[in-house]
Amino acid sequence: MKNRVLVVDLDDTLYSINTFHYFLKFLILSCIGKFKLIIVFKLCLAICSRVFVSHAKMKHRVLYLIKDLEYIDYKTFVSSIANKKRDISIIKEERFFIRILATGAPSCYANIIANIEKFDICISTDFPEFNFNDRFDNVKTVKRDNVLKYLRDFDVEQIDTFITDHIDDLPLMKISKQNLIVCPSEVLINQLKQNSISFEVMN
Repeated sequence: MKNRVLVVDLDDTLYSINTFHYFLKFLILSCIGKFKLIIVFKLCLAICSRVFVSHAKMKHRVLYLIKDLEYIDYKTFVSSIANKKRDISIIKEERFFIRILATGAPSCYANIIANIEKFDICISTDFPEFNFNDRFDNVKTVKRDNVLKYLRDFDVEQIDTFITDHIDDLPLMKISKQNLIVCPSEVLINQLKQNSISFEVMN
């Protein structure tokens, strides 16, 4: 019993928004406020590159660009979206020995959220090296593998409860005893049924 594991997704789950979209706006406004117009231009180019490249590559370009910018106040960003957090009472239940915030969001602010919400660890997308690789973005099977890697230190290979909103988390759902889905669409529900994934809906 002592090794009961709770894993929670961030975007559109713990928070009702995609935090990365809000973060991009925050970055641009912060850089404008600091008169860092060259950085603003480069950020806009990186964001616009999404038309031609994957979301992961766009995220890589943005995070590589800001990784050494000391004037970005990540705590202020987290405070600015505090009213978007959902009250999910199960997160505070004492029956869980290990609480993990697992997300594709950048660690620069996801770690702050995890600390505020008293998760044991945040498994997220770190600042990248120069070259892009397929395992940079902490999503889908990469996210599952990183969660399992952490749990191996506790001799645990299964999740007791997983909370998410997205079919991208199917790899984690497959190893969770209980899946709680936040505000699912009909499309998502149908996809879960087609994949024979048992779940409960959280509204």
